[in-house]
Amino acid sequence: MRPFPHPTSRRGLTATLTTVALITVVLFATACGGGSNDSGGVINLSNDGLTPAVDDIQPDAPVDSDVNFEFTTFDGDTTNFTAYAGTRLVINFFARTCPPCVAEMPEFEAVSNTLGDAVNFVGISTDPRQEDAQILIEETGVTYDLGWDPTGELFAKFGGFAMPTTVFVSSDGRVVEVWSGVLTAADLTAKIQELG
Repeated sequence: MRPFPHPTSRRGLTATLTTVALITVVLFATACGGGSNDSGGVINLSNDGLTPAVDDIQPDAPVDSDVNFEFTTFDGDTTNFTAYAGTRLVINFFARTCPPCVAEMPEFEAVSNTLGDAVNFVGISTDPRQEDAQILIEETGVTYDLGWDPTGELFAKFGGFAMPTTVFVSSDGRVVEVWSGVLTAADLTAKIQELG
């Protein structure tokens, strides 16, 4: 039996780097919900017809639940989603390590600016380090309210399973839809109009 190559040997270093690269790719794909395709940046395992349509894999457990959850703002204050009652609310979960999240954030900012006070927007970072989230906010120019969910507890409460995830809340504080996947400005606007 041949011994495993020493990590500092050329063959050992190549094997170690290959393993690290493979793990990095797997973790990156997992963090963003899998491969991206034209159906919204959600999981795409194959093209053999077995992969469910994006609409069929959206979570529905949180629908009709309330949003009485506290969260920490970027300023370190604690608030609750119920503070937005009386106006439609869009909650968007994002992470700096998720390219689809980064791509859609300027679209969310544009829709937020267009709709003004008619709809509240709250971005919730799932980054483990607030510094990473802050860098992303500065890069994307997002100005709506922001919170932080480093443990993913809020993300789980809303039934998120892939990044990005967006929660649509009616003006009476009830979850209408939870969407996992990328939304363009047009898609986002259409979903907000469905809130009434």
